[in-house]
Amino acid sequence: MATVTPPTQEEIENLREKVRTQVEKNGEENFAIVDLERLNSDEAYIGKFWLHAQQMDGDNKENTVKLVVDTLLWRKKFGVENISEDTINKAVLERGEVYSHGRDKEGCKLLVICVRKHVKDAQNSEDGKKHFVMMLENLEKEEPEKKITIMFDSEGAGIRNMEIEAIQFLINTIMHYYPNFVSKIIVYNMPWILGTIWKLVKTFLPVKAVEMIKFL
Repeated sequence: MATVTPPTQEEIENLREKVRTQVEKNGEENFAIVDLERLNSDEAYIGKFWLHAQQMDGDNKENTVKLVVDTLLWRKKFGVENISEDTINKAVLERGEVYSHGRDKEGCKLLVICVRKHVKDAQNSEDGKKHFVMMLENLEKEEPEKKITIMFDSEGAGIRNMEIEAIQFLINTIMHYYPNFVSKIIVYNMPWILGTIWKLVKTFLPVKAVEMIKFL
């Protein structure tokens, strides 16, 4: 694998200019002002997209611009800047399904998904997604220069706790909209009965995501 290298100052300015062009084409109203301001002031943030794009096939600059634009469009549509505990159903928060606790051996903070506490709840499905995104946002703000590890704690979980759509959302979100942020995905203590479901889940995931999954 080729060594990944951060962008030069000239490349950063070039990327910003290309993104500004795409923002105008897509309509500035479709982007959150806070995200555009961060893009113009936070070089490390742009660097994350650049490093993430180096793992993709094709032109690195064009891939980086696409990653940035797609991410910012998603953040506006999903309403990331407005998510807080006050906007999430209390029942979802009290479920204790998603939380941060400790670090892995490499020093990455752990974001734990307690699988046995997940319930298929159509009424609160969107709030569950918001809770996950809020946790990502909080961890990224706490240590913006570092990566995290996501752990699916599967102890005591059964088929009733597995929801393919929810897992797809979690992994696709971190792969597409949180560049160079997740170190690895650990599936811990998985009951054998869930093995078939995970095999099915992996068929829907990007190759890079599958490569990041470790079973312990």
